[in-house]
Amino acid sequence: MTEDFEYWIKYHQERVENFMMKFIKEETSNSLIREVCRYASLNGGKRFRALLSYAIGESNQTDKIVLDHIAAAIEFIHAYSLIHDDLPSMDNDNLRRGKPTAHIKFDEAQAILAGDALQSIAFQILSTPSFPIENEKKVKIIHILSNAIGVNGMVKGQSLDMENTSKIKNKKELQILQNLKTGLLFNATGSLSQLGIDTTKNEDNTSICNLCALLGKIYQITDDILDYESNDDTLGKTSGKDKKDNKFTYISLLGIEKAKKINLTYFKEMKKIINSIPGNTIYLEKLATKIYERNY
Repeated sequence: MTEDFEYWIKYHQERVENFMMKFIKEETSNSLIREVCRYASLNGGKRFRALLSYAIGESNQTDKIVLDHIAAAIEFIHAYSLIHDDLPSMDNDNLRRGKPTAHIKFDEAQAILAGDALQSIAFQILSTPSFPIENEKKVKIIHILSNAIGVNGMVKGQSLDMENTSKIKNKKELQILQNLKTGLLFNATGSLSQLGIDTTKNEDNTSICNLCALLGKIYQITDDILDYESNDDTLGKTSGKDKKDNKFTYISLLGIEKAKKINLTYFKEMKKIINSIPGNTIYLEKLATKIYERNY
């Protein structure tokens, strides 16, 4: 079953990347901006959000072409956010996925433009006629995603993080910040994947939404733990930056052991939710476990 799951991961990673390539492939007159876009979005990556979309679809036999559009759009949004997050004016990172960040490989201006381009491609994918769902659902999907990443979501979280994390005084405030920065994109992945379902199946999406909310928390706490315990080679990015930059995390607030206990509690709660979801949830459970147990 482990080999089967690893094959499932590899197949869907390649599937979404091949789909993404259609939108940033080389033209006859190749442009630098397309090269930057390919470098930043197709240069490795775990594709957890895309895999989550496919795993949700697996549980209710959603059309794979529908999921291709959703998974690719989410991955382009994630790639855009990483480009901007790495910029000197923000987190000032030089390493991403074991390679120089986009602004180091090219330059800051091209990196900013590539991030802008990838965000627009995401919405192009979700509004294209080839996306085989009703127009009303397309509008809902675009609304959910734009809200999750905009001034009320990811952008707000990044702004608060840059403003001064030392203003955060307790766990509740930290959860709000991390939900904005990380959690809402996981939530959107669940909501978008649910909207791709055939409505005649009358599926209840509450469990999926709760699952994705917990996955967002687990992903972020695991990130905090890895930043504290791991190294650059394993992570593929600069480790120890949270402490160096005086970032407020579960580790700085509660210590490493309590952070791990909270993460384990969330993981157990998440497994209960998965067990309550009808259909084939084997890959969903294995993916959720992989996100919790990852070491990179």
